[in-house]
Amino acid sequence: MATIANIAENPAVQAGLEPQASWVELGLIRLGRRIPGLDGLSASTRVLTAVRGSAWTAAGYGASQLARLASTVVLARMVAPQAFGLVALVTVYLSGLELLSDLGIGMDVVQHKRGDDPVFINTAFMIQAVRGIMLWGVAWGLAYPFASFYKQPAVLALAIVGSCSTLAGAFNSGSIWMLTRHVRRKELMLLTTGSEVCGLIVAVIWALISPTAWALVVGRVAATVARMVWSHVIAEYPMSLTWDPRAAREILAFGAGIFVSSATHFLAGEAVRLVVGKFVNLIELGCFSLALAISGAAGRGLQELIMQVFFPMMSKSFRENRDAAFEQYKKTRRLLLILSAALGVGFVAGGKWVVHILLGAKYAEAGWMLQLLGTQWALELFVTLAAVMLFAVGTSRFTAMGNACKLGFLGVGLFITFSKFGLHEAMWVIALAPLANYAVVLLGLRRRCAAVLREEVLSFAGFAAVTAVALAICGVGR
Repeated sequence: MATIANIAENPAVQAGLEPQASWVELGLIRLGRRIPGLDGLSASTRVLTAVRGSAWTAAGYGASQLARLASTVVLARMVAPQAFGLVALVTVYLSGLELLSDLGIGMDVVQHKRGDDPVFINTAFMIQAVRGIMLWGVAWGLAYPFASFYKQPAVLALAIVGSCSTLAGAFNSGSIWMLTRHVRRKELMLLTTGSEVCGLIVAVIWALISPTAWALVVGRVAATVARMVWSHVIAEYPMSLTWDPRAAREILAFGAGIFVSSATHFLAGEAVRLVVGKFVNLIELGCFSLALAISGAAGRGLQELIMQVFFPMMSKSFRENRDAAFEQYKKTRRLLLILSAALGVGFVAGGKWVVHILLGAKYAEAGWMLQLLGTQWALELFVTLAAVMLFAVGTSRFTAMGNACKLGFLGVGLFITFSKFGLHEAMWVIALAPLANYAVVLLGLRRRCAAVLREEVLSFAGFAAVTAVALAICGVGR
């Protein structure tokens, strides 16, 4: 729904709704017209693309989460809890390597003017493959030190085998990028969900034969291999060894900012878990982990909509008409303002109630944590739209610098609060950390998208006012 705010450019479209729109799509468009500032919404090609892309994104996210939940529940009944602990270490290890070496290759293909050029895509594929092979070697080399650090010898073999998923993912076809670029969410959803179901089937079969941590790791590898193979099956043209030096330089230049951004984003996220775990008892840590999981569920779904629908469509708008893209962003910002504020107020007002209903009285401490972490996720969602706007115009350095500032804010803030105060104050630092990132993103908008800056600042003022009132009324943190 990220770009539902576009207005039809064709007079024929403005005169009435296009016949190819389904009754569900027409209903969503009519509902959108009730939102202030979107009364001119009509069923243009762009709007219908956004609606359909958003619907398939939501369906894909829901199906993906359902598949993961089913996998967790089924396998939890078949293997020992220790197996999940071992696999958790392996997952953090591999995810860390992935994010600490991310070059944003797919994002560059989506936003680049040559993103439909087979030569450009093949060059990107080659860079991805080389990076994946190198990362696979690093994963092998660091597996022993990692297992030794945690004093878990079993992690060594699991990490080495698990790293095969990194190698397989390196050879994903460029068709995945093309599906995102042209907002073909149905095919992408089927690809993602199908591969996860394949991994689940392999894991369950393995667990029936040998209920150990290997079932989880092999299932992960199987899902990645299935995704890689199917990406080549659906590819419109085969990948090749075609290489364009100019395209390679552009991809690597864009990736430099993504590299720093992903690295700092990963460190900021893991730093929170590591630091909180160091200074609190196990009960508080358990409540924090549950509140973090609940607050992130809704926020990640909306972020997925922004990344998978808004980003490719806004990138296309910039390639066609920069001024029109700015206007579309302003309208989208109003919609995301409402969603972000609703998310924040919802968690602030209902956080304790949700914890009481879902988790019971023994997890009551998670209630106020969920209120603050919900505020954090509302802020993250608000900031994401502006950050993705900068990606759409072809710059990633401001987001990288913003994540670095957020990491610094968390490091200093958590050190001071845990040293001088306690968990309540530390949670406020976590909740407000996205503001450090947003300050830098605003600077990027001022330099690259000055036409939307006034709308952006006014929207944030409204979001901040509504959230602050909700926090004050509910007495959060007291």
